[in-house]
Amino acid sequence: MTRVWSVAQVRDDDARPSAPVPDERPTLARQTEVLLGTLPTMDAYDVAREVGTSAARVLQFWRALGFAGVPASSRVFAGSDVEALRAALTLVERLGLSDDALRTLVRGAAHSADRLAVWQLEALVADAEERFELDDVSARLVVVDTIGDTIEPLELLVTHAWRRHLLSLLDRTERSVAHLGNQATGDELPLERAIGFCDVVSYTSRTLDLGASDLAELVVAFEERARDVITEVGGRVVKTMGDGVLFVADDLATGLRAALGLSETYREAPVPLEVHGAVTWGRILPRSGDVFGPSVNLAARLADLAEPGQLLTDVATWQLVEGSALVDLVDGTLLPPAVAAGIGTVEPVLLRRRGIAGA
Repeated sequence: MTRVWSVAQVRDDDARPSAPVPDERPTLARQTEVLLGTLPTMDAYDVAREVGTSAARVLQFWRALGFAGVPASSRVFAGSDVEALRAALTLVERLGLSDDALRTLVRGAAHSADRLAVWQLEALVADAEERFELDDVSARLVVVDTIGDTIEPLELLVTHAWRRHLLSLLDRTERSVAHLGNQATGDELPLERAIGFCDVVSYTSRTLDLGASDLAELVVAFEERARDVITEVGGRVVKTMGDGVLFVADDLATGLRAALGLSETYREAPVPLEVHGAVTWGRILPRSGDVFGPSVNLAARLADLAEPGQLLTDVATWQLVEGSALVDLVDGTLLPPAVAAGIGTVEPVLLRRRGIAGA
């Protein structure tokens, strides 16, 4: 195990510093203290007394964070848990949020943090493998032993990214509300957005015989290019699925540019990938970091129908394109009706960037 050294000062007759001494504490204990401030010594009753709530509520908070249930007497809590629960309850007691809203916020933070922690650790492991020429197991041991050195910069980075993205969302929300004015939507889905899907063709067969490093390279190459193309034109990635990406855009022009860009970028990649996809326009419901609605389902089914290299849309979306300046961007060809799973018969329209050979 790699040792982490700390410099201990001794007071002797010469007032000289001692040689560095190894930190003999178990690795996980060291990292726990870095992350939580102290080792866990409190149970749910202790936390409840500190916060001024019930042990049941403490355990509800623990479960909402995504951790397995524990008995109230289990000493799994630290002072940082007290502060986090106290801050969470402030949203209810001082700001008037409902318990349901609080639970949703806690679960959202926990889900995002879980995914982020995995993402960060795997990135550090991959870096250790490459820099130090280690196998996967050795690289993981190095990261577990040294990750404490990265906590402060990573925490600052996460906080800054969250604040920046929240500010961007507030800006988009303000502009969207200003555009709608006092227009009532009733029980309609609240937001009109462009929805796009892009999938790798024959992903399963292509990856069947790949080793870990080749599979990781393929997944990273696909996801990084997808994020770059989508964000470059102003779209937003909702989620990636290894072999596919779902994105949204505030306007149809941005959605089309993102979809066309995805169709084209993988043909030009160092390791070309064959993709197919679809883009639609319609009302959606954003919840839990995802998006829902008929237009989302339609885009997914159209992507399934698309042949390798094709980008499809539906007739209603194409009519919006035809009635706008977007016809200068894309050409559309009506294809024969097809049956989309769970939807029924649809009339796909094949999209091509205007000026591309064969359009």
